[in-house]
Amino acid sequence: MVNKEKFGVCKDGKSAYLYTIKNEAGMSAKICDFGGIIVNLFVKDKLGQKKDVVLGFDSLAEYEANPPYFGAAIGRCANRINDGRFSLDGKEYQLDCNEGENHLHGGKQGFDKKLWNAEQTSPDSLKLTLFSADNDQHYPGNLIVCVIYTITKNNALLIEYKGLSDKKTLFNMTNHSYFNLDGQDSSSILEHYVSIDADSITTVTENMKSTGEIMPVEGTPLDFRKSKKIGAHINAAHPQIEYVKGFDHNFALNHSSDIIAQAYSEDSGICMSVSTNLPGVQLYTGNYLDENITLKGERKAAQYNAFCLETQYFPNAINYTAFDTPAIEAGQYTQYQTSYEFSVK
Repeated sequence: MVNKEKFGVCKDGKSAYLYTIKNEAGMSAKICDFGGIIVNLFVKDKLGQKKDVVLGFDSLAEYEANPPYFGAAIGRCANRINDGRFSLDGKEYQLDCNEGENHLHGGKQGFDKKLWNAEQTSPDSLKLTLFSADNDQHYPGNLIVCVIYTITKNNALLIEYKGLSDKKTLFNMTNHSYFNLDGQDSSSILEHYVSIDADSITTVTENMKSTGEIMPVEGTPLDFRKSKKIGAHINAAHPQIEYVKGFDHNFALNHSSDIIAQAYSEDSGICMSVSTNLPGVQLYTGNYLDENITLKGERKAAQYNAFCLETQYFPNAINYTAFDTPAIEAGQYTQYQTSYEFSVK
């Protein structure tokens, strides 16, 4: 029942493994217990041929560095916290700033750099658990985390996140897969169509700090309420786009239907529909990928090779009372989920 293969040896001498999960229709994923990383995700295109639709590396050593966070389980807190500072019940906390003046994706040794405990009890699902001790990356509380990956009968990758802490803390996980629906060896996603069910975004400064402001997308290049090509406005003369060299923004979801975002490639015919019960999704278009990164198959990366749709609480939400809070109370069992469902047109 367990499909397990050794992937490599971590810097600390512990072995990391790849686990394959799959459904009867032929969709499958390979997931590493290091970082909870989705290394491969195979789905069928309009010709019935399998394509690996996520970017990544060939070796464990590259994933241990992994500056783009390819495929990783991100925590304790996804996205950015301004100046790495927040307070809980009047107590101030200072996290490391690992991206300029920002604390990003849980810190230098976030969940993406941890070796998780893996348990596979069925061919279609993998359960990963992690104990994050009090003061891990300077977060409060002993936190028990569980991430469950499942390939469903309807060709969805379902990701469930569960957390329980003995102190009030932050719990805002996401997955950082980079998708290319023409296959990970394809060059660009600028011709991909994307739609997002959001009337507004949360804005950023030039150095990616959250402003706390919500900007309507109406009349701007960031309006994805109707499906359009990613490349249509990726170089538009708009400060929010110019700041980040493309799209790297949190969209405040309307939740007017189960599907909060959708991506589609005419070439492959693959359509990906995203569902979640989280309040936001970050659209990132691989703006900073370049030839210094070597991908699977010894291929050099390039700008706009892939896109991410990272479901989340809003960036720096802990510091804005108007945003849904990513904080959980001591003893409060918390869970949420995200689904990436694949079909062909």
